[in-house]
Amino acid sequence: MLRELANKLPFPILPLLYIVGGLALSFFSLNVFFELSEDLMEDERFQFDQVIIQYVSTIRNETLTGIMKFITFLGSINVLTLLLVGSLIWLIGKRKNYWGAIFYLVAVAGGGLLNLGLKHWFGRMRPEDSLIVEQGFSYPSGHAMGSLIYYGFLGYLVVRSRRSKNLKVLLAVGFITIIVLIGLSRIYLGVHYPSDVLAGFSAGTVWLFICIGGRESIRAYQKRTLPFFKRKHPQ
Repeated sequence: MLRELANKLPFPILPLLYIVGGLALSFFSLNVFFELSEDLMEDERFQFDQVIIQYVSTIRNETLTGIMKFITFLGSINVLTLLLVGSLIWLIGKRKNYWGAIFYLVAVAGGGLLNLGLKHWFGRMRPEDSLIVEQGFSYPSGHAMGSLIYYGFLGYLVVRSRRSKNLKVLLAVGFITIIVLIGLSRIYLGVHYPSDVLAGFSAGTVWLFICIGGRESIRAYQKRTLPFFKRKHPQ
């Protein structure tokens, strides 16, 4: 009923609400990232880092460690690359969604390059008490940022698909759960500070919404849903 009412309005209110909501979340995430980065550049210690790390050290056990190693594997660059290739093949070959494939590639690949640049810019060393060996700098977490962008964009594609509402909700909850668990696994395994993960999620959210915004702009142009996109036919 609300959707039918919104469609009767002269200006598409639903796309406007999506845009405003996306901008608000992006602004909040950007602010979190800047606040963390500013404190890091000033060599300030995050108190919540030490509290969480001390708690994690008390719950470690062999079974949970094995589970966390598998979860963190789901956010590795090798897995995300293979999943991305499979997703692109499906989008192009099955769905003929060329713009979706382009923005998906830009989101994941661009996010990876952005994360690499940020890591070298801040140059934060990893925690010393880790259960696995990782190379490179720590801030922001590449697993957290990469998984949020990949699974987040995949969730966006699912929401935009014609699948049933219940399935969309189920898949969205599943993707969010995977993203959160990957972030937690990095803290548990001791290869990232909690602030690294939080920064990765924040930066990833901003980049994700930029890419989704680009895809939605193309969609709006194709459908001519916005007044300034409508063509004027000659009289």
